[in-house]
Amino acid sequence: MKKIQCVVLGATGVVGQHFLRLLASHPLFQVAAVCASEGRIGQRLGDVNALIPEGIPAESADLRFSAMDAKSLASLKVQVAFSALPTEVAKEVEKDLAAAGIHIFSNAGAYRMDDRVPILIPEVNHPHLALAREQLQHSKGFIITNANCTTTGLALALLPILPFGIRKLVVASYQAISGAGYPGVPALDISGNVIPYIEGEESKVRKEVAKIFGCIQETTIEPMDWQVYAHCVRVPTLVGHLLSVHVEVENEPTLEQVQACFENYQPDRPVQGLPTAPVKPVVLLQEKNRPQPSRDVMLGDPVRAQGMTVAVGRLEVEKHVIRMIALSNNLIRGAAGGSVLNAELALREGLL
Repeated sequence: MKKIQCVVLGATGVVGQHFLRLLASHPLFQVAAVCASEGRIGQRLGDVNALIPEGIPAESADLRFSAMDAKSLASLKVQVAFSALPTEVAKEVEKDLAAAGIHIFSNAGAYRMDDRVPILIPEVNHPHLALAREQLQHSKGFIITNANCTTTGLALALLPILPFGIRKLVVASYQAISGAGYPGVPALDISGNVIPYIEGEESKVRKEVAKIFGCIQETTIEPMDWQVYAHCVRVPTLVGHLLSVHVEVENEPTLEQVQACFENYQPDRPVQGLPTAPVKPVVLLQEKNRPQPSRDVMLGDPVRAQGMTVAVGRLEVEKHVIRMIALSNNLIRGAAGGSVLNAELALREGLL
C-alpha cells in the first residue's frame, strides 16, 4: 500500500516533534513536508533545536520547511496535515487547508467546540467520525480534533465504568509543566511550587466531556448532561497529567464489579489493531502508590503505542461513588499520539 503523504504543522515545538517521531517509519503515513513560522521557510528540519529525547528522526532531518499554504503543500502531494499549531494560528490555517482538500488532524483547540467538528478519541466515540463525513459534503477536506490533554485521560479512565450510569464527576488535575508548551512556565514560578489555576482549562474539561460522550444524531451531537466539576493545577513534574476523579453513578456497584470492568475492558473492533492503538487503552494498577508519572507515563503495548495507555489506581467504591487516580501522557496520548490514532481510524473507515 502506498503511504499517504502528510505535513506536520508546527514541527519545531514539543508536540510537533512527537508527531515526527510517531510518524517515522509509520506503515500508513509518510512525512513529506514540515511547516512552522515564516522565518523557518527554507531551513533544514535537522538543524532545529531538538526538544524531545529522541531528537529529530533521521528520515525527515533533510526536509526543508515549506510555506504553510495549500499551493505549496499540494506541490508536495500532501493529503493529510497533523497540526501542532497554536490555537490562534490554527484557526485560519486549518480552515484554509481543509477548504483546499487537505484533511486536518489537529491537536489545537480552535475547532473543538465547532458543531461540525468531532473531538475524537477512537476508543470512546468513534461513531462521531460521521461529522467528518458530513464536512466532506460541503468541503474538499475535513477537520478532526483530539481532546484537551486533561480531558483525554479523564475520558479514557471513565470508559470501563460507563455501564454503571454516570451522573456526576468531581475532578482535580495535577498537570505537568510540559502541558504549557515550550518555553512554558517560568522556572521561578513553578520550582518547589504548585499553581492552582490554569487559564481556560476547567471550562475545557466540562465542555469537552459533554461533547465527547454526547450522542450523535444525524449531523449533530447532543451533549451528555452529566454534572462536571473540575479544578486544574500546574505541578512541577515534566510529563504526565494526574487526575483525582470522583464519579457518582446511578447503580451501587461493588469494588469487585468495578475492578472486573477495568480488567475486562477491550476497545471496540474498529479501533483494534490500529498501529498506534494500545492493546489495553486503560490499565488498573493494584499498588497503593501508583500510578506515578515517573514510572507509568509510557505504558502501552505494542512499542509504537507506548505512552498511549491510561493508568488507573487507588480504586475505591462506596455506595454510589467510584473514586480513582488516573494518569495519562499529555504529550503522546493527550496530543500527538491521539491525532495519529485518529488519522489511522479515519483511513480504516474510508475517509482518506
